[in-house]
Amino acid sequence: MSDGAHQWISLHRVRFPSAISALKRKFSAPSLPECWRFCPSLLVGEDDLPTYKSDIWGGLGIYDDRSAAEAMVSAAEQHLPFLSETVEQWHALLLPFAHRGAVNWRGTVQDGVAIRTASEKPEGPLAVITSAGFNSLGRDQYPRFARFNRGIQDVIKFYGQAAGNLRRDVFAGEFDRRDSFTVTLWRDDKAMLHGAYHEGSHRTLMDQSRDGSFFDRSSFTRARLIASSGSWDGNPLSDTV
Repeated sequence: MSDGAHQWISLHRVRFPSAISALKRKFSAPSLPECWRFCPSLLVGEDDLPTYKSDIWGGLGIYDDRSAAEAMVSAAEQHLPFLSETVEQWHALLLPFAHRGAVNWRGTVQDGVAIRTASEKPEGPLAVITSAGFNSLGRDQYPRFARFNRGIQDVIKFYGQAAGNLRRDVFAGEFDRRDSFTVTLWRDDKAMLHGAYHEGSHRTLMDQSRDGSFFDRSSFTRARLIASSGSWDGNPLSDTV
């Protein structure tokens, strides 16, 4: 398959020595990806609303060719100057093979076309990237935000106990009026399907969201982990080899 037929993804998870507020510090986007998201891990206050402040941040890059994505992963320090400040970093190259739903990652809502996927489905460990978004970020929507945040935190805790789930986190993005994203890493497709769609917190949240009360749009992307380096609380793929 040619690089022009589909896109590539890079994932980055970093830890700073102390919490950084997305409301106070702006990180410049690197030039290689055609779409870039860099967001703090979701932490909420007593009102269950995001603080947009964390020592853990996640990056998501989307690329039109493999060489650009590989360069970002293999030489991340050259393209992400803030990495010199981190105490832990993990980078991965992904091949997306499924994408569905609507998401605002580029400043406008795209339905079903935010990521061009490969027609072939290689084997190996799996990464799932999901998003949820709201048409309005006004104060009248705060109860919905709080309800969703409680639900997604329940899902993250549930995944932490699921067999075959390697890592998980949700990165809060509405500080820049673009959608958040959640990343889960799985040993294989079977583990993901059992954890996400059988009885449990994620299945419950999916069922409850069908009436549109949780969020206004959502998307999921499934991608194969092609290469990775660094540490995300150790090597996420250590028990897959």
